[in-house]
Amino acid sequence: MTFLQQTANYIYAKHSATAQQPLDHVWVILPTRRAVTVFQQELASLADRPMLAPHMVAVDDFITEAAGVQLIDNVSLLFELYDVFRELDKNIEFEQFVGWASVLLNDLDRIDQYRIDPNYLFEYLTEAKAIERWTPENHQHTPALPHTPAVSNYFGLFSNLKAAYYSLRKRLLAAGLAYRGMAYRLLADDVRLRVLDNPAYEKIYFVGFNALTASEEHIIRVLTNTPKAELIWDVDSYYLDDPEQEAGYFLRQYKNQKGFSGFKNRTGHVGQGGAESVGIGNTLTTTPKQMRMVGVPTASLQAKVAGQLVDQFDAEDDAPSIRTVIVLADETLLVPVLYSLNESVSDLNVTMGLSLRSSLLFTLIDTVFEMQRTMMEFRTTEGGASKIPKFHHRQVVKLLNHPFVRQYEKLHGLLAPDQVNELPRPLLDWILSEVVTGKRAYLGEHEMLDLGQGDPLFGVLFKRWRPNHPSDAINALFKLIDLLRDVYRHSQDTIEIEYLYLFFSLLKQLETTLNRQTEAAKLAKNAPAVTVRSFQQFLYELIRQTTIPFTSEGDSRIQLMGLLETRTLDFERVIILSANEGVLPQSRRMNSLIPFDIAIEVGLPTYREQEAITAYHLYRLLQRASDVTFLYTTTADAYGNSKGEPSRFLRQIEHELVQAANGNIRFSKPLVRVADGAGRTDTVILSVPKTDTIREALKTYLTENGLYPTALNHFVACSMRFYFERVVKIREEEEVDERIDSAEFGTWLHNTMESLDKNYRMLDLPVTPDLVQRVLEDEYRNLMKGRVADTGYNLLFYQLAKDLMQAFQTYQNQETIEKGIRVLATERTLQTYLPVDIGGDVVQVKIGGKIDRLEQLADGTIRIVDYKSGVVKLPTKIENLAESLTSLADKDNKWEKIRQLWLYKYLILKENQYPDKPVEAGFYSLRTFQKEPAFLTNRVAFSDDNNRDTYITETEALLTQMVQRMFDTTAPFAMTDNIETCKYCNYTKICGR
Repeated sequence: MTFLQQTANYIYAKHSATAQQPLDHVWVILPTRRAVTVFQQELASLADRPMLAPHMVAVDDFITEAAGVQLIDNVSLLFELYDVFRELDKNIEFEQFVGWASVLLNDLDRIDQYRIDPNYLFEYLTEAKAIERWTPENHQHTPALPHTPAVSNYFGLFSNLKAAYYSLRKRLLAAGLAYRGMAYRLLADDVRLRVLDNPAYEKIYFVGFNALTASEEHIIRVLTNTPKAELIWDVDSYYLDDPEQEAGYFLRQYKNQKGFSGFKNRTGHVGQGGAESVGIGNTLTTTPKQMRMVGVPTASLQAKVAGQLVDQFDAEDDAPSIRTVIVLADETLLVPVLYSLNESVSDLNVTMGLSLRSSLLFTLIDTVFEMQRTMMEFRTTEGGASKIPKFHHRQVVKLLNHPFVRQYEKLHGLLAPDQVNELPRPLLDWILSEVVTGKRAYLGEHEMLDLGQGDPLFGVLFKRWRPNHPSDAINALFKLIDLLRDVYRHSQDTIEIEYLYLFFSLLKQLETTLNRQTEAAKLAKNAPAVTVRSFQQFLYELIRQTTIPFTSEGDSRIQLMGLLETRTLDFERVIILSANEGVLPQSRRMNSLIPFDIAIEVGLPTYREQEAITAYHLYRLLQRASDVTFLYTTTADAYGNSKGEPSRFLRQIEHELVQAANGNIRFSKPLVRVADGAGRTDTVILSVPKTDTIREALKTYLTENGLYPTALNHFVACSMRFYFERVVKIREEEEVDERIDSAEFGTWLHNTMESLDKNYRMLDLPVTPDLVQRVLEDEYRNLMKGRVADTGYNLLFYQLAKDLMQAFQTYQNQETIEKGIRVLATERTLQTYLPVDIGGDVVQVKIGGKIDRLEQLADGTIRIVDYKSGVVKLPTKIENLAESLTSLADKDNKWEKIRQLWLYKYLILKENQYPDKPVEAGFYSLRTFQKEPAFLTNRVAFSDDNNRDTYITETEALLTQMVQRMFDTTAPFAMTDNIETCKYCNYTKICGR
């Protein structure tokens, strides 16, 4: 029998129709509203005829009703507190106030809940802070705190706390309002008049309470010292009788205190009127139980395991009659758990709320605020003092990819402007491609409106908010909600629609309160108190506190709730998620302005009491359960909450409770293994067999696109990369980065040198430092487009490029004079075809390359030049040339550059444009050209006399060998075993490296 069934039987028997006190004069006070619902059902099941029910209420509702006040909402309470502090300190800023206001309100709530003497506490706290600030005169080792506004504000806050507490209390009482703790204190201070002497309360039962606050304790003690009230505990002797067991910490205190009754053993005790008493039981150790502790790698996997357990329970014959609860110690797992349950689970009750922070709407709002926060101002192209604010591209892209914005685009049929010879494409895809191709790291308001083709959504999303006008933010959010109505109506997502309604109501409440504050500031001739930044802080705090409460019947077979909601409820099967140290119990952090030692001194609870409360809730939940599963994660989370260790409560259950149960509890630790779809758990080396289809795709690539040095290097380094990139043509998604990366840096320098060679050196025109600077700037604008170069890394890269280019062009001018260098061509593409037999089928493989520069020395030597913006290191020793060029065991990739120049020289010789001239190939490194040798020559040679025909013949033989290897069906495309090669590869996620 459950605790509430026992309680209902006890109360019903004492107040049956024959009793002097009918049930409709009885008050039953329970810890939660869910408990009230279940108790109502249990009581109704006992009656065989209609009757007037007792007053069954949750304790918070009872307190506020008996105290004669209404609870104030969070928004109004915060602004009431702000008005109080403005009266005490005219210089207080709302932005600073919002940072600690919610913490202070929580402290005030606890102060009243525990009936702490505010005079003693605040005077103690003020003196402690004064000592903290005090420094003895002439003390050399103790530096004095600086007299800054921040320090003054910090200590000024504590000196004003006492006055603020009384002023806030006075303001609220005048309006008939109170915060929760204040309502409790009001009733505790006047409980005799409001409850004890009030004929409306004839008989009161306090059911299932444990850790009472001082206000609750005083109220209950006064009432239970008379026949008017009675306490009904839910206690087990296991933790009550053990002085070391923290679950019974509070109950042992109450048992030994005068005025608290109900601590009697159930066995053999009969209450007043023949009703069976509800007292101390021993079901925790005497009821047969199956307990298991399961560790899983991730938090989300817990949800899947919980779903599988529910499916297993449903398959059992007695499933419909057995109640199951899924308890979330970490309530952020609510949505994953809901999705993990089988669609057949329809009889489900959720006793917790979905936070507004968990909604898609919040992610949209958060992105809009972040976009406004990360705006930067840039000088206009004409210079001067005026600046243009621009949005950061990351937030713009994130916003345009938001599901609601995408749905809006689809509903309104937004298309890109007409493109020549192109089919219409979605507007947002076109805008995103424009951002990427234009390298628009920052985008202005008007720029976004133009890209958005004047659609009203762009006018709302990309309008700048004035920093000191939160009304801009409120108006924009209202317009956004209005524009998204059709999206919500079309999606028919009930939860998201509820989120939208909640947010709209919250925004309306904020607008009303802010308008009132603004008017008050105008009358007082004060500056506006709320900025956009402080408004965001305040809004986010309210969003954090706002949830969608689920409403359903309490008799569902499967219940989903947090640990606090389980108070007084019993279930046969229990599944507890996130049973980790740091979550159950929570980590030892008290978010309070009151230091730990002062809290202990005045009698405020600390983490110690909170851990005892959690222990009681856990052990009480286990008392009448027969099947219990604890799930915990074996890895620490990113927020430092879970440490990847099971809760110490689980260790206590395993080593203490199981032993005390004398065989009634079977405890196990089953393992969860995660395998791939084929059930394998070993590391898989990814490979792709060369089927006929793949061989045809490879043939098409080699004949149409051609085999260039880069593709050849990729095949040698990792054939799987070659397959992804060249055969199936998987491309990495392009992104915009406001910072210049190394590849773009090299391209910029290459383009600059090409322009100087083509437009000046090939025409025998002088190359001056001013010209170099101008061409460098022009090429930057052509390549980087919307990327700025006047701040951060880009400024450093710009200065580096300028220094490198000026020094290299000065060197080139000297070389032109000393060696008579003449530039013959720049960025020249060379091609030839090589017939390769691949097993009876001859493939005409295109061999190609693009050389940076072709020049001729005064002695007639033709030189192939490749520029490198980085350091070039060539092998110092060549032992087996053919093997080195074709080997797949090039672990350090040191032959990549050699292979590149080898092919360049082959293509020049094959072209045979300079038959009588010696040909050499090499590198200019812009980092090392000032050292000897300045030109790094490729030393690949197939004969001592460097014969042309031998070079061509040997090269074609090696290329034929490598192409045949590409088509070899016995050697699939496979991942390299050289992990170093994978560091900068774009396909590591596919390979799982």
